[in-house]
Amino acid sequence: MVDSPKSFAQSVSSIAVVIPIKAFEQAKDRLSSVLSPDQRKLLARTTALGVIESVRPASLFVVCDNLEVSQWATSHGATVVHQSKPGLNSAVQAGISATQSFERVMIVHSDLPLPRRLRDLFDTTVTNNTVSIVPDRHHDGTNVLIIPSGAQFECHYGAKSFTAHVAEATKLGLPLQIIEDDELALDIDTPDDLAALPAQWLQQHNITLY
Repeated sequence: MVDSPKSFAQSVSSIAVVIPIKAFEQAKDRLSSVLSPDQRKLLARTTALGVIESVRPASLFVVCDNLEVSQWATSHGATVVHQSKPGLNSAVQAGISATQSFERVMIVHSDLPLPRRLRDLFDTTVTNNTVSIVPDRHHDGTNVLIIPSGAQFECHYGAKSFTAHVAEATKLGLPLQIIEDDELALDIDTPDDLAALPAQWLQQHNITLY
């Protein structure tokens, strides 16, 4: 039986948003040549808050193993899931395990500087069993992943995760939706990523390069 398309309100209520966030002071080491430690921490906080604000009013779960991040996430209305094992895939799995009462889970990186269209994704996944992927701008990583709960979908974050997640959906026989979005495809890991931002973004967020 094919699921009927949902209204926006139904889509929002049926999706849990999982955001893994590492300790702010440990974030963005690859930007150390262009940003001071304080500026990297500010960048990590700024992008994480932008992601959180862009997915409201969905139910939000932040996965972390850091007290500062935990308190920060709670202050912004998120449910905190403690990460007991290191690594991004372990964090994602902890988030998925905590959200099994929802029909679908949206996994979003916290370092998306242009997250405003995340809210649009609640409408694009129209059936419960669809896997939706927003790849990064290099078609290597996975910036957003929406999966059906209970599908035993194994996440493969790391190098070439986009290809791995497409293969996982195919292996499970799930409908697959690739969403190309030039804003959501941008995440901030390297100086080249910073250079790809709109010219005024750093200034607007009080982030200063060396």
